[in-house]
Amino acid sequence: MGLGMGVTVIIPTYNRSDLLERTLLCLRHQEADKSLFEVIVCDDGSSDDTQKVACSFESYLDLRYCYQTDLGFRAGTARNMGLHLAKHEICVYLDTGVLIGADLIRNIIDFHSRYKGTVGLGTVHGMNQKDDQHPIARYLQSIALSEHPEACLRNPMLKTYPDSRQMRFDFYENDLDRSSAPWSFFWTSMVSVETRILRDVGGFDESFQGWGHEDLELGYRLWKAGVHFRADPSLRALHLPHEQFNPVQMTSRKNHLHFVRLHQELPVELSYVNETLNYEMLLAQFNVADQYLPQDYDYIEPSDIDSNQEGRRLAVGYMSSPFIDRLSITDVFACNQQNAELIRTERPAVHTDYKAGFVNFCEDDYYHMALITDVWKVIPLTLLIVLLDELLRIAKQVYLLDTTGLSLEMLPIVGEQLPTGFNAEPIRRIGKTGVYDITRLAMTT
Repeated sequence: MGLGMGVTVIIPTYNRSDLLERTLLCLRHQEADKSLFEVIVCDDGSSDDTQKVACSFESYLDLRYCYQTDLGFRAGTARNMGLHLAKHEICVYLDTGVLIGADLIRNIIDFHSRYKGTVGLGTVHGMNQKDDQHPIARYLQSIALSEHPEACLRNPMLKTYPDSRQMRFDFYENDLDRSSAPWSFFWTSMVSVETRILRDVGGFDESFQGWGHEDLELGYRLWKAGVHFRADPSLRALHLPHEQFNPVQMTSRKNHLHFVRLHQELPVELSYVNETLNYEMLLAQFNVADQYLPQDYDYIEPSDIDSNQEGRRLAVGYMSSPFIDRLSITDVFACNQQNAELIRTERPAVHTDYKAGFVNFCEDDYYHMALITDVWKVIPLTLLIVLLDELLRIAKQVYLLDTTGLSLEMLPIVGEQLPTGFNAEPIRRIGKTGVYDITRLAMTT
């Protein structure tokens, strides 16, 4: 066990005193010495007996109770209260109603002793199970209501209550740095991070209101700060299913869009528009596709596309600085981080974002012209529809480049045709590259 390391357990809660009691009982039964961990219950404005239940454990645990006025669902703000008060080197966030084994605190300390600067992610059984009347749920709840709810973690029935992330944990052999989006696993049902790191990145963003995505947003900032992500089989928990106060989808989608607004970058916008495809795989493809696609288009001149160079001119995809100069591009959406950083360095006057443009917050016709390079060939058809629709909204004119003879066989997703609903009017062909004017097809009744 790591010398000199301790754990602060932070539990946000709201009107769930019965579930809170189950979680606190598990903490009472920890094998680790009481001096090695503290518990901070962060009450998001409860009106039930939450305070009484929490404080009833003060003689068994190093426990503090803090309260904030009920101004709606503010889990991130509640968790930040705990972060502000934390006295130990490691913070563990636990949701109310999450049951943990008696060895969790000891295993958390062992994990962070071995892996410095690393987010610790465990298996949380039952994360996809919402039906509290399911026969297995009712069976586990009968154990959870006992004096030793941690016994649930030893029950073989947990196999029927998988964590939806487990397959990915296994695929990456727990080294989530191998994933293109390790932050997407950052669920605060149970997650551990060094306290110093959490404070360095500013904790949770308190602008989130309602359920969802304040945890992923923090995970994203941790990832961008260079923090590592790792799963560990010794970190296990059970999330007891319970009824929801309000339909969570109502605020989840709103908060997801807020996440995109805060971080207008490809990984985040792709998570928003990509509901059925594996966006880790898509991100990996975007990161390597620049090796297979042209970037300079040195044979194309402004007159080949749009001789009127007024207003803002946007280019989307992969491109070189000479190409940007030649076409008087003012704004770039670069589809991988390396390309974006190179352009920012070489052409600081050009407004460059690491994104594709699936989601934008500018007004209609903000750009005089938008040009999408051959990158469209490595975008799945369903997402290409979203992209073209959005470019046609934000730009007065949209052009597309189509270069023949590209060797894209090594990429998992390759498209060679535009989706229905759009018209591609050929303007001219320069060498192997055709220039097309993109418009929506007129709707017929």
